[in-house]
Amino acid sequence: MTVNKVGRPSKAKERIAQILRAARSVVAAEGFANTTLSRVAAAAGVQRTLVLHYFGSRDGLMQAFITDAVAEYGDALVRLGADEPIEHRVTRMFEPGAYANRDDLVVWSELVALAAREPVVRQRLTELWTDRWLPGLEQQLGTAYPAATAERVAATAYALACLFEAHWAFHLQGVDSPGRADQAKQAAHTLLAALDGKA
Repeated sequence: MTVNKVGRPSKAKERIAQILRAARSVVAAEGFANTTLSRVAAAAGVQRTLVLHYFGSRDGLMQAFITDAVAEYGDALVRLGADEPIEHRVTRMFEPGAYANRDDLVVWSELVALAAREPVVRQRLTELWTDRWLPGLEQQLGTAYPAATAERVAATAYALACLFEAHWAFHLQGVDSPGRADQAKQAAHTLLAALDGKA
């Protein structure tokens, strides 16, 4: 535990986490463009100056939000059902609970839309996908299907990610019946069967 100059335990980690959680709720409610330091501070129950102290500016806060909070979404999805067979894990990608809550899905959609306009956001999401999430999925598929070629595994990981992203985007648009979720699961399992040589 770090200790500050007056001998009290530092609350930096918990304050930063508190502010990032507040940023998530503000982005979900107000949109990325309308997320201000003042709104985040009010949602976190702290002074605006404390947000500035930890993040330096709105841009600093938003970069930390993208790096920490949003990266955790993808990491959680890659780890979803980590102790289960890959077929069960893929099924869970299309069921309630794939996103912790609706706000997380809304925030993700906001960031995807923002990436079309903001190069910094696009770069960070590109890095997360290409350096972290897709390789994580490829590693899991490669372990589950060792006879599959690396090229086939990479193509399947990408196709599963595309199917997942589209499924949840449709969900926000109201195209989210249980039958549609079943169709997405069937398509995902068709991709897995091709890895296994059964398709």
